[in-house]
Amino acid sequence: MQELVVHLGKRRSKMMAVVVLLAVIAIVVSFNFHITKTSYFGGLYNNYFVAFLIIYKLIELPILYYLLLHRHIVHIKNNDLEEERFIKIQKHSKLLLFLIPQGNTIFGIIAYKLSGDIRYFLLFSLIAISTLFLVKPQKLL
Repeated sequence: MQELVVHLGKRRSKMMAVVVLLAVIAIVVSFNFHITKTSYFGGLYNNYFVAFLIIYKLIELPILYYLLLHRHIVHIKNNDLEEERFIKIQKHSKLLLFLIPQGNTIFGIIAYKLSGDIRYFLLFSLIAISTLFLVKPQKLL
């Protein structure tokens, strides 16, 4: 289990670096290119869509954390660790550490395109960084 925790800690650090790198790239792109906001439905609902994306992501991330990691932590504290459960923990925790930056990046790009404002992309990057910071693989021990 110790090896898994060390591996997940390194993976978590790499994912944080990827999110920061994407945020820097987004800032550079926003300085060099002008992204116009979309005009679907006359642009009337763009802010509502962006607000929905933010609320959705804030609800989705705790659910993903619970389903992919927290329930395994609770199970380990109450029971012994079986080989079958270890493989499932390994797979789910890697998936969680992939889905957090991937989902926030996609939602950030959508919000950036809908609003034409880089701050929304940076907000989603901040949400991803803070979520990755709050997910502690050491709790598996």
